[in-house]
Amino acid sequence: MNEGERMEIKAVIFDMDGVLIDSEPSNLKQLSDFYELHGVIAEPSFLISLVGSSIEYTGVESIHLLQKDWSIEEFYERFDGYANQHPVSYRDILNPGVKETLLWLKQHGYRIAIGSSSTLSNIQRMLEECELQDVFDIVFSGEMFAKSKPNPEIYLSIAQHLKLAPCQCMVIEDSSFGIEAGKKAGMMTIALTDHRFGIDQSKADDHIECIQDICDKLQ
Repeated sequence: MNEGERMEIKAVIFDMDGVLIDSEPSNLKQLSDFYELHGVIAEPSFLISLVGSSIEYTGVESIHLLQKDWSIEEFYERFDGYANQHPVSYRDILNPGVKETLLWLKQHGYRIAIGSSSTLSNIQRMLEECELQDVFDIVFSGEMFAKSKPNPEIYLSIAQHLKLAPCQCMVIEDSSFGIEAGKKAGMMTIALTDHRFGIDQSKADDHIECIQDICDKLQ
């Protein structure tokens, strides 16, 4: 990132799962346990292929794996019922340095937003449990759009609502779907480095090891 690009950045947009919260292991375990409840043992490679994917993609692939004639709506009605009985504590999986970084960004005049493929109800529950309800300027869920990541619609819409050009926005992502969406939107796209799932993050403009590294990138 050169000096000119630093001066252009006015907003930082965060993915939620894997970025703000270390939710991927918990999410995959929920799915794996749900599959087992229906008599199917999922291969680790299959579960990893779902990391960062859209709600629709996960539903379609899950229905195919389970060999059910469910609709997407029926799958999620069943899965949500299971997940509600086995909830994840978002407070316990908030990534280190998130609150400090968000405070630093606000103090330095940056707009901050969430652009997540997760459901709006899950995003709102995360914000409440982690006491971040009043921090973000905009919160958008993939379910609000016809096409989810890697389609850039969610990120372009956030920029539009913030009244900023895409080049004035920085995206923080971890999944290949999210990174591709950020790049297609024409935004500076930073990957929170993955050390567990073998995610292809090669298209990202830069990488960080922890959330607080964002402050160094912007200084």
